[in-house]
Amino acid sequence: MGVTARQNSLWNPAYLLLAISNFFSWLSYNMVAPVITGYLQNLGASVFVCGIAGGLFAFTSCLSRPFSGMMSDRMNRKMLMSGFTMLMAVSLLLYSLVPNIFVILFFRGIHGIAFGISSTASLVLVSESVPEARLGEAVSYYGVMSVASMAVGPGIGIWLSETLGYLYCLLISTAVLFLAGIATVLFPYEYTQGGSCNLHPGSTGGTHPAMDPRVSRAKTPDRGKRETRWLSFGQFVEPKLLGLAGVNAAFTMMNGVVSAFLVVFAMQQGIEGVSWHFTLNAAVLIFSRIILARNMNRWTLKQNLYPAFVCGIFALVLIGGADTLQMLLAAAVVKAFAQGMSQPAIQTEGLRMVRPERRGVASSTIYIGGDLGQAVGPMLGGAVAQSVGYGIMYWICAVPIAAAWAYFFMREKRSRE
Repeated sequence: MGVTARQNSLWNPAYLLLAISNFFSWLSYNMVAPVITGYLQNLGASVFVCGIAGGLFAFTSCLSRPFSGMMSDRMNRKMLMSGFTMLMAVSLLLYSLVPNIFVILFFRGIHGIAFGISSTASLVLVSESVPEARLGEAVSYYGVMSVASMAVGPGIGIWLSETLGYLYCLLISTAVLFLAGIATVLFPYEYTQGGSCNLHPGSTGGTHPAMDPRVSRAKTPDRGKRETRWLSFGQFVEPKLLGLAGVNAAFTMMNGVVSAFLVVFAMQQGIEGVSWHFTLNAAVLIFSRIILARNMNRWTLKQNLYPAFVCGIFALVLIGGADTLQMLLAAAVVKAFAQGMSQPAIQTEGLRMVRPERRGVASSTIYIGGDLGQAVGPMLGGAVAQSVGYGIMYWICAVPIAAAWAYFFMREKRSRE
């Protein structure tokens, strides 16, 4: 869009508020996710309806992504972030207070749509709030917030529902989400009608050349013409990032099938203590993101992705052949490095590959791949497991990562020619 004044320091107030908001948004989600089906069952919902509720948030979030990117490129990003974060909180409040299955499903869907728009705008604001040279590090640390909430949120939600009941669990989750909304409201940002977006006075950084509107106009003389084409494909999705979105989908598909079926697989194998896999995975993922964050600024995309491909395939091979808890714990560590190296690197590359005024669509395109992988993985995995069993299913799920590796290798080869 227009000029954005950046802070010289990574840990500036604007970035910290974004990180805080991201943590509380994901904490609320992770508190609700493991208890929403039990809440619905208490209200008399069938297993089928509970399954719909479990996947509805991710589905509606994915549907909103193309629109969220276009909106983030054309509208006041702070208002999108804060407005839709507050809409998330209001939606959660309503389906907490109204014990009606239809109402819960409706507002759970609204919750997902609002999350898709808010999180897309937030990631673009991260890119505007930090020095360009430290963008990779900023994206990695920003992702640590969601991982940290994943480590503690489900346990808090389950404990609250068992101790105080579902209603109080949902209401406390709502309060957490309102805290995220307050952080977004406090975000120091200004927007002018002409398309200029600025951090409030007090920023000490200068304008990055890539954010200079004179440079943008020089490079895109037909910009005004393109902006009138509201319904063109490029307004919703960034075509040159579709391949990277597919790579992202391969990694999130791995996450989806592990989360959905590992407990059942472990029971079949007679492995006890499988919850330690998830605990260790979250802990190592936080650790790996922190120690690898600075390298995100220096390493190329292939330096991050090639090790991630190896770790992802190895993790699925380990899980598929696991007959002891130790094998599952080893897979948790390897899988954490696959996640920690792939997602922030892909997000950073996506933001860097486009003009600043296209970063909203770039962000949503990468998120679309992640959402689809997370949603489709368990569906396909369940169908495969029904035919060949869970162990072989995990081995077969290594194929999408291998295919993504092959695609990326050819992409790199073409770029050198």
